[in-house]
Amino acid sequence: MDNAYYVFIEALNSTWVDGGSVMLPILLTGCIGFYFVFAAWMRIGGDFFRNEIPKSIQKMHEKLEVDDVHGARNILRKTRGFVSKELRLALSQAEESPQEIYGYLTERMLKTNRYLDKGTLIISVMAISAPLLGLLGTVTGMVATFNVITLYGNSNPVLMADGISEALITTQSGLLIAFPLTLLKQRLDDRIETIKQQIELGFTIILHQSHSLKEGSHEF
Repeated sequence: MDNAYYVFIEALNSTWVDGGSVMLPILLTGCIGFYFVFAAWMRIGGDFFRNEIPKSIQKMHEKLEVDDVHGARNILRKTRGFVSKELRLALSQAEESPQEIYGYLTERMLKTNRYLDKGTLIISVMAISAPLLGLLGTVTGMVATFNVITLYGNSNPVLMADGISEALITTQSGLLIAFPLTLLKQRLDDRIETIKQQIELGFTIILHQSHSLKEGSHEF
């Protein structure tokens, strides 16, 4: 186990050194990108994996159709998560001020969209930048190789190894960062869009039923 760990550390160190100066911005690109992926995941919370939300919204709709506000609220409490919290807030607002519910829901939806989309653009930029930085490393590595050829000729491949290593390692590193970031970003975008649609559906249901919510319980 110790030998495997030592070999792994040595391989990382060798990759870092052989990759040249471009390895630092590539590493920073990956750190920033994965940080914002993790931050977005934490903002969404369990709703990232939760699939029972549409059923809960449907049950909430059924309760509100029969003016059972307390039952609708209990369903949302059991579901939990970001979507449930937003719908509970909207339900409470509809009970307290049904005449102002449209403006509240419109403003809340805009704030929710901005909150969910926070950092997603940076993830895209990092996913695009990583392979471009890898390409930059390829160019600098090949330039170094040609400089060696110019000075010493191509009779000794050992002298050209550093430039070729830099060219290949930086390209590999950029792709290793860009590929998972792109996949995670696509999954994140799909889930965020689904959550937005679920919140909008719940808001629409509450808006249509807001005329009867004032009669319900005000407990939240």
